[in-house]
Amino acid sequence: MGRIDHEYKLSVCIPNYNRIDQLERLVRNLARQIVGFKLEKEVELCISDDCSAIDPVGMIEAVRTEFQMVAIHYERSEQNMGMDHNFLKSVLIAGGRYAWIVGNDDLPEEDALKKIISIISSKEHADMDIIVTPFDAFDYNDQFVRTVHPLGKETKTDTLFDTSDEEQMHEFIMAVRDNSAVFGFLSNVVFKRSRWLEHGDMFADKMSSIFIQVYMNLQTMKEGARYLYTPQKIIHNYIDDDTNETIDRAYRTTAGFYDAMDYFFQGEDRKCIEKNAVDYLIGSIFMELPEGDEKKKKTDSFVSEKMNMLKKYYIKRAQRREYFSGSHVIVYGAGKFGHLAVDDLIENQADVIGVCDADVDKQGGNIQGKLIFDFETLLKEYKKHESCIVVVANNAHLVQIINALTDNSVSRIAVIT
Repeated sequence: MGRIDHEYKLSVCIPNYNRIDQLERLVRNLARQIVGFKLEKEVELCISDDCSAIDPVGMIEAVRTEFQMVAIHYERSEQNMGMDHNFLKSVLIAGGRYAWIVGNDDLPEEDALKKIISIISSKEHADMDIIVTPFDAFDYNDQFVRTVHPLGKETKTDTLFDTSDEEQMHEFIMAVRDNSAVFGFLSNVVFKRSRWLEHGDMFADKMSSIFIQVYMNLQTMKEGARYLYTPQKIIHNYIDDDTNETIDRAYRTTAGFYDAMDYFFQGEDRKCIEKNAVDYLIGSIFMELPEGDEKKKKTDSFVSEKMNMLKKYYIKRAQRREYFSGSHVIVYGAGKFGHLAVDDLIENQADVIGVCDADVDKQGGNIQGKLIFDFETLLKEYKKHESCIVVVANNAHLVQIINALTDNSVSRIAVIT
């Protein structure tokens, strides 16, 4: 059935391209919640398909038949228009007061719709412009990976910023600890739909950025908005494994988000956003790009402490045998990158002395028979072995680790992962 002739409180907007099985899982989950919590008059589903290889209309009709009281609005583009167009269209075809864009590979918490309706219906939070939540991330095997807190720390209370006040806007920026706080992730944000409509086509030149939601929501904040950060989780994020992280995808994500932050922030605010939201996306994968490549020129132009460190310390794959062969090496980082670094170094005939990690639970363990120890032991071993090299194998805290090493007179540093 189509939308009933009244304004819904919430439109769940689903931009879809292929992945029909995941789309069906998501739509059925939402339909069950609407019926289970008796939200048929308050929530609609709006699906925008960007000309998928297989038209999901048959599946959608089947769900409509099964959940006849659920309003499902579906439109399909005649040709593929790209992610930004599809994100925007999913909101434009909606009719709700608030919009919640959900990626088709994510999955709502079982009571997500009840939570959202409760928040936007409450007197305490009446007329919020933007609502942001923490979320749990899982791999595609449904194994828990981590909880992401956009403002950095777990809290049991709501936090409100009124960005029409310059001081509160600055306070918000200083609180950002993850790109999802500034809309780098789609599915943990609920926003007042009218604010996007007010912006019209002012970001028509950003429709290949893959981050149109960042431009739209940050423009709302720039003009003055009530931004609510609530500890109530509404979404499970499913993160792609490494096989899907191509250099082109990593580049588009990093460059697109970098440009969006550059558009809105300057000075001290820009430095804070760089450190806590942008730098996480910058990776050593870009250092392998050939000189003269347009992507290489772009990434080299990033104004970023992390990028500067990568330029200084990264050792390219083709140079590693010559650089590390026969050298004493300590690896800093006992996570996934640490395991990769140890394998790489052994292959390139380095003498790996051991592995350092700040996590006391990892200390005393080993990687490939190489003992995991603390920072003090790293410093002792570094001084003990002539021409020892410390290989930093940690992406998220690379800047802090290198600064700690140089502060303690460690000068021979390399990055390979």
